[in-house]
Amino acid sequence: MVMKSRRDYFFENFWRYITNTWTFACIIVVLLDFFGDGQYHYLVTPFSVIYGSLLSIFVGTKEFNRWFERDGVGRHPGELFVAVWSALFIGLAISSVWMGSRFIISPDVTSVYIMVLMVFAITQSSKQIYTKKRRRK
Repeated sequence: MVMKSRRDYFFENFWRYITNTWTFACIIVVLLDFFGDGQYHYLVTPFSVIYGSLLSIFVGTKEFNRWFERDGVGRHPGELFVAVWSALFIGLAISSVWMGSRFIISPDVTSVYIMVLMVFAITQSSKQIYTKKRRRK
């Protein structure tokens, strides 16, 4: 196993911090838009695109580290992101039904939720393939 340098730790923590910050910011914008009668819809698309890009970079970096056997991969499971976005989406769907047609889930929120699920599914598949590869050695 290859040990990580200070630079590697810096970049891993940097991407983790940025991704977590944008996750929080994107959720806030989604909630503002949902409960504000679509008043903030102009922010949902750019926040969603930036969030999706950052999450992909962060996860891609972690997967790259896994496949090149660098230490520290897997300490922060993606299940948390899936749980947060699932709870948010289900909560918005229930709220929309309960509070009436005035409260609409933005299609961008659906896209972000699908993207989070896809990224998680891909990383889980990658992790399984990597684990099988390691067992064969």
